[in-house]
Amino acid sequence: MSPGPCGFSVIVTAKESGNKKVMITIETDCQEVRELAKGLEFLTAQDIFGCAFGEDRVYQAARKVIRHASCPVPCGIIKAIEAELGLAVKQDVLIRFVYE
Repeated sequence: MSPGPCGFSVIVTAKESGNKKVMITIETDCQEVRELAKGLEFLTAQDIFGCAFGEDRVYQAARKVIRHASCPVPCGIIKAIEAELGLAVKQDVLIRFVYE
């Protein structure tokens, strides 16, 4: 994942580890995202579904350590979990700016 102008790349790996639990590993040079990763080693579908937007476990952890609201990493973590559990299509997400 390339979050943008911050210049920090992020690699999120989600691997199902049984019983709908997903092991998350995150590689990055961003100190804030490394802090975020510390509390998200194992997540389940219940950690991300059934909550109001921003109330899930990923965004709750992110709001404590990520300073930029536009950081796409929390969304990327959730997408990786959904895809690994077969709850979403494994397809890239892209934000593109069009200049006229």
